[in-house]
Amino acid sequence: MKKKLLLFPELFISCFVLLGLYLLLTGLFPINIEINPSYDKTEVKIHKKSAVPPFKNIDIVIPNVKQAVIGSSRSSKGGTTYRVEFETFDGKRIPVTSYYSSGYVPKEALQKSINKAIQERSEYKRVIRQTFLLIFGFIFTLIPSLMLIGFISQAKKPAEQSVQKQTQHYQTRDTFSSHSEDEKYNDINDSIIK
Repeated sequence: MKKKLLLFPELFISCFVLLGLYLLLTGLFPINIEINPSYDKTEVKIHKKSAVPPFKNIDIVIPNVKQAVIGSSRSSKGGTTYRVEFETFDGKRIPVTSYYSSGYVPKEALQKSINKAIQERSEYKRVIRQTFLLIFGFIFTLIPSLMLIGFISQAKKPAEQSVQKQTQHYQTRDTFSSHSEDEKYNDINDSIIK
């Protein structure tokens, strides 16, 4: 009996499950922002954790931070998404998150609180929960997983039906052959009796 290879839909759906798991893992780990002002410069430290095993800590140190700004990205459909970025005196921009997401107001509040700490030269610590990634990770894991289970269960049904047909065929054949054997014995017995 030949084994059925995974078809294109199963592979495609499996990729979405893996993407969903990656987003879930990334969303589970918060981002920590720490601002350490000194007399002549402000240094920002961003602490992240990798979502890929072995889950290493990622520390990004940004020297000479001038201010926090809001970066935006416009989609082809006209929608705009945002993220908070640190701008240095060199003109470089280093984002807090690698992705843009909707919701300008929370990002503006974060930007204002960071800029206030930079201007006042006060220490600042903030933990950012990545709820956005948790939600999308859950969706990208659950829905494709259910679809994959449906594909697998549909693939098993024809195999089970084939086994049932073969079993019925053999039972019918055995019943037919046992009847013919009985008839032979009856014929033999009838001929002996006569």
